[in-house]
Amino acid sequence: MLLETTRSDTATVPMIRPSGLVSRLLANHILCAERWDSLSEQSRAELSSAPDDEALLLGLVGMKQLTPYQFGRIRANECHLLVLGNYRLLEKIGTGGMGTVFRAEHKKLRQHVALKALFLTSDHNRRALDRFFLEVQTVTQLKHPNIVAAIDAGEQPGVGPQGAPVPYLVMEHVEGTNLEDLVARDGPMPVDRACLIAYQIADALTEAHRKDLVHRDIKPGNVIVTSNGTAKLLDFGVARIPLRDGRLTKHGAQLGTIGYVSPEQFRNPRDVDGRADVFGLGATLFFMLTGLDPFEPPVGSAGALKPPAVRGVRADLSPSLDAMLCRMMALAVDERIASADDAMRELLPYIRTIARGEVRASPSDSAVHTACIAAEDEPVATTGLRILVVDDQPDIRRVCKIALTSEGAQVDEAGTGPDAIERLETQAYDLVLLDVDLPGCSGETVLKKLRQMPQEPFQKVIMLSGRNSGDDLARLLASGADDFLTKPFSLVQMRARARAALKLKDAQDRSELLSRHLMTLNGELEKSVSHRDGELIHARGALVLALAKLVEQRSAETGPHLIRLQKYVRVLAETAARMPGYSQRLDAVFIQTLEDCAPLHDIGKVAIPDRILNKPGRLTDDEHREMGHHTLAAAETLRQVADTYEFATGFLHMAIDIARHHHEHWDGTGYPDQLAGEDIPLAARLIAICDVYDALRSRRVYKPSLSHNMAILTMCEGSPGHFDPGLLAVFRQCCSKFDAIFTENSD
Repeated sequence: MLLETTRSDTATVPMIRPSGLVSRLLANHILCAERWDSLSEQSRAELSSAPDDEALLLGLVGMKQLTPYQFGRIRANECHLLVLGNYRLLEKIGTGGMGTVFRAEHKKLRQHVALKALFLTSDHNRRALDRFFLEVQTVTQLKHPNIVAAIDAGEQPGVGPQGAPVPYLVMEHVEGTNLEDLVARDGPMPVDRACLIAYQIADALTEAHRKDLVHRDIKPGNVIVTSNGTAKLLDFGVARIPLRDGRLTKHGAQLGTIGYVSPEQFRNPRDVDGRADVFGLGATLFFMLTGLDPFEPPVGSAGALKPPAVRGVRADLSPSLDAMLCRMMALAVDERIASADDAMRELLPYIRTIARGEVRASPSDSAVHTACIAAEDEPVATTGLRILVVDDQPDIRRVCKIALTSEGAQVDEAGTGPDAIERLETQAYDLVLLDVDLPGCSGETVLKKLRQMPQEPFQKVIMLSGRNSGDDLARLLASGADDFLTKPFSLVQMRARARAALKLKDAQDRSELLSRHLMTLNGELEKSVSHRDGELIHARGALVLALAKLVEQRSAETGPHLIRLQKYVRVLAETAARMPGYSQRLDAVFIQTLEDCAPLHDIGKVAIPDRILNKPGRLTDDEHREMGHHTLAAAETLRQVADTYEFATGFLHMAIDIARHHHEHWDGTGYPDQLAGEDIPLAARLIAICDVYDALRSRRVYKPSLSHNMAILTMCEGSPGHFDPGLLAVFRQCCSKFDAIFTENSD
């Protein structure tokens, strides 16, 4: 080592130059210059005293300047193999038929990646090289949170065997464990965890199949699970791409892993479709649940005649799960679950955290609110109201029509489920009397379709049945019914229930009209203020956002969540405003106020202790209840402000509605007041959809992030009773804009 000195104001300090070997390693980017510069003078002095190059290299390894893999390559005089393009190779992760995978680091950014390289001789069969570049082109097409993402690709000339170039593919480096090692280490998984992993991989396959790509090697070793539970699918090295794969896959070629390859792929890998991946996914799920390979002997041999029964290994599993796995691994293609998307739906009931739409939204699974509206004798104005009576018995329809027409209502009839749906799609009704047992489709099916339609505001539905008990009919309240009657019923009963329902609707209509007038007046007042006051209004919005961000900084759920929420709710409200059921309720003033109020939805979290707010694991029941208090704390704080500053009544009253009720559920099982249906303020129902979508898409300390497709499926099919069905139908129409907002406004 050479020493020289530099003069300072106080002393002469020795500066140690790197040796010739270290200089070469730095020049070739094998050593990181920043990491080298961070060494203390004492550490450099220790290295300078090394007796030879090997001792120097060992010292560099000991000081974390080099990895053992780099040491071995340098010692073997193969430094040229340690840098490919902009990436220095740090260690070998694995080797397969389609290349060697390394953990690598970008030379400048110091970002860790996974790098797959293909080392071929110059006269090697061209098919392997073509297959490698096919994988590069395949993976770069896929952008999905459950697929290991491609970052870069390139070719390093002259460093391979016999001077051949070395092509490479750069992917995100996932810190986690593959399923094969995970099960070997921890044993078979709980059903919930195994099905959640399979669900995520099915979602990844849905995206791949949408681009007409078939993975063809779904197995435990090709699934990485991170510490927060996110599953990542990797290795598309043998994927089938239509029109281009035929010349690369020979007849009789064996692609995939024995025991996880479907029979049709075993026979002819060139012509398989997505069902081959469903088979591999089922076999992988079997392995997660049992720790065993599912097929012995392999499925292509005469000994494998049927899928194995998972309950033969784990008797605690349900027969329905066993049957689902058998359908996933059916040897006959036509008997297998038809697609990865269908597999997601089959898996959904076995996943608690997804099937219940759990986003830390409900402190407890409270019972459905089933209190019936008491009948009242005082008349209600029914003139001009439209009522639909749906029953397959003409006598009942006729009696109901005579009784209700005599009170001034216009009454229509329908005798079948499809006829009722057709009428409801073309005409708005204030009240629907709906029989449960109908030809064509059941009354419950009609009810669900009705609640998904853009409808008359606060439309009421009374269910009728002579075969179902009162308890059975009460269950339909969770599907959107407002009341029920058991047959036979008297005309007095029927009129009383109809009057009560219509009276409630009238009160809700009046309240909604008054609220709209108040919001419109507030908007007109804001428009008429001076320029100076206008600046104060803009300042109000900025201060609201700043306050909410300060509250969010206490939790791990930071980032542009609030900005996204404002953008989501404007898109949802503007889309709903074009629908007949919402056009009179969602004017420009309402939507602007809603957007301004959105950041205040969770300000009550400032009252929640850090031990609960940032807890990495599942909350206890007591912690759930304490978390639920944030809605009450926020509403009370805003109410005190509203009482003091009456000029902001419209804005603050909407903010109170949102803060208190955005965790209410349509079926009455939410909190804090267990409101149901239209009793939940419209602003809170809009925010609830937007807030849950963003929570599902975002990674939290207690759950992984979900893809857009998985979030939509969870909300629309995996969370019955959670959201306003009409708004959920609107959400389906505009959800692609939500995905774009999330992508454009993420950290």
